[in-house]
Amino acid sequence: MLQHKRYLYNFIVGLIALLSYSNIYATTIKDESNIQTIIHLLDYLSKDYPAAVKNGVIIDEGEYLEMKEFSETILSLSKKLELTKKQANQIQRNLMDLRANVLNKVSHQKIKAVTSKVKWAIINFTEFEISPLNWPNIDNGQKLFLNNCIQCHGASGNGKGKLAVGLNPAPTNFLNDTVMREVSPFQAYNTIKLGVEGTAMQSFGMLSDKEVWDLSFYIKSLRFNASSADSLELKEIFDKVSNEVSLKDVATLSDKELIQKLGYEDSVTYKKLKAIRIFSLHETSTENSLVVARNYLNTVLLDYKEGNKKSARQNALNAYLEGIEPVEVRLKANDPEFTSQLEQQMMAVRQAIESSKSISTVQAEIADALSMIDRADQLMRDTKLNYWLSFFLAASIMLREGLEAFLIIALILALIKTSGTKKALPYVHGGWIMAILTGIAGWFLSDWIIGISGKNREIMEGLISLIAVIVLAFVGFWLHNHSHSKKWKEFIEKKIGKQLRGEKMLGLAVFSFMVVFREAFESILFLQAISLETKTGDGSSIGLGVIAAFTLIALLAVIFVKYSKRIPVRQLFRYSSWVITLLAIILIGKGVHAVQEAGWVSVTSFPISLKIDWLGVYPTNETLMAQVVLLGFLLLLYYVSNHRNKAIQVK
Repeated sequence: MLQHKRYLYNFIVGLIALLSYSNIYATTIKDESNIQTIIHLLDYLSKDYPAAVKNGVIIDEGEYLEMKEFSETILSLSKKLELTKKQANQIQRNLMDLRANVLNKVSHQKIKAVTSKVKWAIINFTEFEISPLNWPNIDNGQKLFLNNCIQCHGASGNGKGKLAVGLNPAPTNFLNDTVMREVSPFQAYNTIKLGVEGTAMQSFGMLSDKEVWDLSFYIKSLRFNASSADSLELKEIFDKVSNEVSLKDVATLSDKELIQKLGYEDSVTYKKLKAIRIFSLHETSTENSLVVARNYLNTVLLDYKEGNKKSARQNALNAYLEGIEPVEVRLKANDPEFTSQLEQQMMAVRQAIESSKSISTVQAEIADALSMIDRADQLMRDTKLNYWLSFFLAASIMLREGLEAFLIIALILALIKTSGTKKALPYVHGGWIMAILTGIAGWFLSDWIIGISGKNREIMEGLISLIAVIVLAFVGFWLHNHSHSKKWKEFIEKKIGKQLRGEKMLGLAVFSFMVVFREAFESILFLQAISLETKTGDGSSIGLGVIAAFTLIALLAVIFVKYSKRIPVRQLFRYSSWVITLLAIILIGKGVHAVQEAGWVSVTSFPISLKIDWLGVYPTNETLMAQVVLLGFLLLLYYVSNHRNKAIQVK
């Protein structure tokens, strides 16, 4: 009997312990979710407040309503945290100040100070291991590393930067496998954010949380650089493994711990680890966050139908923070008015849940939100130049640049023939042949640089397009101004006559080289700009365009030798100049749009929703103004050029 009582006692104690543990575990999971949401909302409020309020005045009503809503949500969620009474009172006071500051439309500096203070107080009080809500951008981490870390840690991360000499302790060698396999990205995050007292490692508190995560993930990737040969295999591995481990695991576990979670340490597991450390969902799927938004909204409806209002509202909030907010900059660059409407619709879903509307009403709001997300998906799928437009532009560029170089060389050869200095011919021919070979090498080199670059593709497209426009405007039309036969002859006789009279053959070779290489360099720049805007798989259009241009130039060269006086050179240059004008207008529109998508240039909505991707026309004041200003500038150049040429003809 006594033994039976002992068994019963043990069973009751065990049951109580199990129930207590389950309750504690559930509370812990719920607490962690609240903390993470609070941290994210604080970061979001701090970052986006200037878009809502400026100098005490509301500049965007929709954004300001979000700021008010989020300050109330943060305060509400903070009351559910497991804190001591003293800690809770401190947090509540600060959050009530934050709410009051938003209502009073105070400066961004004050908002930023309060949000930062509250965030780190919560992290310290709860000892919360924070992790990013979205996959960090390793490419951006590389840029941050090059701008902030190479002085001490070196460009490769080996700890041997220019300022590392004499430092004690020495900067960390991020390539040291023994050390780095024990370090998690979260530990790197804390070190970057807080610094290390008593060492040269300062705090980089000026960086945003997102930037610090980007940098932390990049540092962890340095030991795992993949060659082009195995990158495809690793990408496939990443796509599979990213579903097996959570982002929190990747952020908070060291390599050693991650290997244990993935399996035992062998070559297969090492490849999984390598894939996780060098890839990111941010780079592998640009539409990934919109997929996240759709999934959360579908979950919202299920929760609401089951009567779980709190979970539904939380998931509706996550749908916006994790699904829409990461692509907000890109969406604004494509259609700022629509982006504002999408934000308001996401808010309407949350308000319908908060107001306990009927299931049919909530379902209708979610359906509208999903429909708008589908449109957002389409907006971000930029229309590239089609095959034949790419062919036409490439051929036109090469024809213009090639003819320009050919005419100069042809006039040089004619002048040599007239002077009877035949020994100069090999030098002239050697110069332009070397220039063409250098130009071909330059094309492959530039293509290689773009291919291996870790820079954001939008920034790369934007900068190359804008540089091409600058060269077109300030160099191309200056050269066009010299395309009249009288000016060519004066130009050649002045430059070449001295060389022939002084028998400076090397000078002739250098001049011949520079004339052709200048055109080759411009061609490379313009063709790369066209290449970045051409549809994937249509790259052959550029090659065919170049071949067609060279074929036509060769044909014109033969005709020029026989019938030089009958060739309509001026008409050819006039045609090519209008083609260049069209290309310049397209490129400046696409260039400004690309840097807007990257967040480098502000976005202001144009009253009319006008969008023609392949012409570089987008419904923002910045892109349209850039195109109008450039067109006006180029037309002015045409006018000045024509006016001067008429004056020359009169003389």
